[in-house]
Amino acid sequence: MTRNEPPRCNLCGSTSFTEYRKRPAEQCSNCLSKARHRVGWAVYESHLFPFLETRTAPKVLHLAPARALHDKMAAKIGSGYITSDPVPERYPHSKCLQLYFPQDFSIFPNGYFDAIIHNHVLEHIPGHYGDHLREFTRLLAPGGKMMFSIPGPYKGVETREGGEHMETDEERLEAFRQEDHFKMIGDDLYTTLDELPGGRSIPDGITDEQRAALSVRPGKAPFFIWQRDEIAAK
Repeated sequence: MTRNEPPRCNLCGSTSFTEYRKRPAEQCSNCLSKARHRVGWAVYESHLFPFLETRTAPKVLHLAPARALHDKMAAKIGSGYITSDPVPERYPHSKCLQLYFPQDFSIFPNGYFDAIIHNHVLEHIPGHYGDHLREFTRLLAPGGKMMFSIPGPYKGVETREGGEHMETDEERLEAFRQEDHFKMIGDDLYTTLDELPGGRSIPDGITDEQRAALSVRPGKAPFFIWQRDEIAAK
């Protein structure tokens, strides 16, 4: 983006953005994408689609497939694009499998997916997020990638969990800033990812200049990429 060019949505091409949850110019006026969707698409173009071209009949699992991304993802990935959510009626644009994580994911054998995508999903799952990340990595084929985003991570604080044990939405709103969040993930996410066995973290590579071109504030909507090793360590 040059100095005179307005920010542009990389999903639909719109240059009009509106406030969302008190965040200025957060939502695309046309396709309703949020910052995480636009940054996510930039990440997928850099880290996912070129990788999938090296795989034979790749399979990609997308949890909670947002409308802003779904059709473009399906077109790029093809028949191996699998979506799921515990409440599939929230995503009428997608043929979601009704699956609760982690208990229903035992139907998939180890190494079944070449890539797993989940954006703002971890904070909605009861239990410890580190256990959930380990279960996702179980499902990755050698060389496979997990790509995800969360609210935050909140800097300078440790993760707080346990929202599923709170009695009211008001308690969860006060603790986690949203009624349906069960946790708030802090800086320990970086260590947790680094300590996952059998793979490594990769920077998302999206600069603040690129974010500005997508109407995203500096440093916002960071993406986390974890790649399983091609060959298991002996």
